[in-house]
Amino acid sequence: MNDLTQQRLDALLQANSMTPDRLDQTTLSQMFLAQMRVALYGGVSSIPVLPTFLKPFGTLHESTPVAVAEIDDREVRVSLVTFSGGRAEVTDADRFPVPGREYPAPLADLLFAVAELAQPLLDRAKALALCLPFPIDYDWQGDGAIRSFPGSMTVSNFAQTPVLAALREEWKSRNVTPPPMTLVSLPAAVQLAAGALHPGQKRYVSLTWGSVFDLGFTAPGSIVVRQAGTPPALTPFACGFGHAQCVPFGLVDLILDRDSYAPGQDLLLKMLSTEHLGDVYRLTMIKASERKLLTFGGSRDILSMRRLDLATMTEFLADPQNGGTLAHYFREGEDRTVALAVADAVLDGMILAKWLRLSACTPPWQPCCNSSGPGKTRKPPFALPSTAKHFPVPP
Repeated sequence: MNDLTQQRLDALLQANSMTPDRLDQTTLSQMFLAQMRVALYGGVSSIPVLPTFLKPFGTLHESTPVAVAEIDDREVRVSLVTFSGGRAEVTDADRFPVPGREYPAPLADLLFAVAELAQPLLDRAKALALCLPFPIDYDWQGDGAIRSFPGSMTVSNFAQTPVLAALREEWKSRNVTPPPMTLVSLPAAVQLAAGALHPGQKRYVSLTWGSVFDLGFTAPGSIVVRQAGTPPALTPFACGFGHAQCVPFGLVDLILDRDSYAPGQDLLLKMLSTEHLGDVYRLTMIKASERKLLTFGGSRDILSMRRLDLATMTEFLADPQNGGTLAHYFREGEDRTVALAVADAVLDGMILAKWLRLSACTPPWQPCCNSSGPGKTRKPPFALPSTAKHFPVPP
């Protein structure tokens, strides 16, 4: 690549917040920490730091079936879960498209779907756990109200409405006596799972990445300055990172946000979503074409695409010469060099952005290292929820 092409490429990546100076770890971590501190002090912040007041380190109840209901921005899922020998057995799974996504719906419709799917399991379930990925303002009685829904949903009548109390009203309308119920936020659920599989730690950090993106951590409840008298015991926290506004958006991100659902909302989630990464790459390559970084053939081919999924992009990265559509489009040597550089920048930016959210969760409460003897440290477990896998952070 000659010097002029390199200069144009650097300018392109900088304009789209894909260069190290636009993704400086220290600067961005401080921005996120500032937002989190504002939330702890009771101010208005795009990153709520919400205590759950749940006991973080319980023990598994062997051979006790529990009905587990999960709601996200796509569907309602209910199953019967039983632990035996430390392993979960999931049976009787059922699901339903979530109300409020394809059409506006009140909170009561979501809870109706939960009750409809869970009722056939109540003759066997000893308890019911309702798991939500949305920010929840918990009270100290085990219930809580949903603070907000993602921009992909239109839900009404949920503000300051205790979720479990509303679900009890649904059971009452059915003349059903439910088992004991627990409201669990998704980041807290991941921490509880990590605590069950890796007991004996004092700090856990969770990462949820799917239809939502969020981080959670365990810390003393007393760090919540906005609520006087908050119990000092350790509690799982959820942070609502998917709603963060302090993100290094570039020109392409702004274009995608403008044309997506709920412009201006869920900025971090949109930036990190695998559904958007392919199009981030496609639009950046169109900008490369506008800056004369591609040959006529490469420009013509990329301009002909209306959508690009992540699988097509990764296929090209795996085999730049024979890897499907993009390998054919960028068959000229200089086109291929530019295309690979942009692809690396897109993926590096996404990975760094995720790491910054993790680093933002660790410094204030010091959960990253626990002493385990003279001159030794032990890292806390780190957990991913999408496949229910939990693993310790490597040394």
